[in-house]
Amino acid sequence: METTSAIRGFYPKVRPLARCKGDTGKPAKKRTKGTHRNGFLTHSFQPVWGLPFTDFKESEALFFRSLENLCNLYQWQAPDTSGLPFPQNIQTVMAQLSVQQFDGADCMLLQDKGSPAKLATVKTFDTSYCLYYIPVRPFWNLKNDPNMQAHYTLVKMTFAYLYQVVGVPHYREPGYMDNTYDSLENWISEIDDNGNEDEEEDDFRKRQFAEFELLKKAGDELLPDFKQPLNFQDWAMLILEFPAMEKYETDLRDVAQEFWKLATDYPNRAIKDNMHYELTETEASDQIYWENYISFYWSGSDSLEQMLFEMVNNEFQEMGFQEEPMSIHYYDTPQEKPGHDFDFETRLFALLNAITGLLNDLDDEEPNE
Repeated sequence: METTSAIRGFYPKVRPLARCKGDTGKPAKKRTKGTHRNGFLTHSFQPVWGLPFTDFKESEALFFRSLENLCNLYQWQAPDTSGLPFPQNIQTVMAQLSVQQFDGADCMLLQDKGSPAKLATVKTFDTSYCLYYIPVRPFWNLKNDPNMQAHYTLVKMTFAYLYQVVGVPHYREPGYMDNTYDSLENWISEIDDNGNEDEEEDDFRKRQFAEFELLKKAGDELLPDFKQPLNFQDWAMLILEFPAMEKYETDLRDVAQEFWKLATDYPNRAIKDNMHYELTETEASDQIYWENYISFYWSGSDSLEQMLFEMVNNEFQEMGFQEEPMSIHYYDTPQEKPGHDFDFETRLFALLNAITGLLNDLDDEEPNE
């Protein structure tokens, strides 16, 4: 079974809501900003003397110490500032660093409690403006099919890893997806209260309300599966014993095995570990956080999915920045080699794409009874 397109992108332009009359949709707010990948890398930083230094001499010494470590690592020739006073000497260096990249990373001047002025290179992982939403309805279908218990158990172990270790949110717990489903249900209820629908629209609305009931019931019943204690040895045995007879079964086993390898290579690594929202200069309401575009959700093949994705797209149009994984390498101490490594993110996002595609192929597109 070939995998279908798994991960949806979000775009600046959206279509009218499917199955929704033109005068029933809530108008989107006027867009005022374009979407940038990360506010930290697009923010216009203030001159160094505007930073709250408590000791100028210490800050100057720390800056040039980190500059020396940076130059030694990348064999970069810093400008001669011996005749310039503080802070013009630092300003001159930063002017050249601002147009320089090291290992594909931008160079920034950062502060923290332990070091008031140190250089760092910052590199951002490109998530391609995609929504990494993992469907749960096919998992529910597997659990309720006596002939698919091996598939259900294998997916359950993979989901437990994604939920417990990686930190992928569940749509039935407080968070972005839970709030989005609540908003969508309220919106559809308002449309239904307005009436003036033909028989076909009325039947479709009933299917949508039935879908809401099922996604709540199934989500609550499946949540303990996500929280089941994770044992890597049991997981490996499940993969080894999985009966892969057809292509989609082979694909499912292979994806589960790659997730297991990722988990053994990074047993405690979570998505949030390389997210640095605290470094951005944008308002919280103006940023797409990682929990907004990475989540478990109900289904991409039900009567709600088109309106759900339209709602998410409309909301993201209003956001100025997107939070993405960032690698930050500090130079307050000497470094032996460049430290920007996105091996975990590269493998994780590719596997999220793969498992979502496989689950979409197993999703039941028939209306709920």
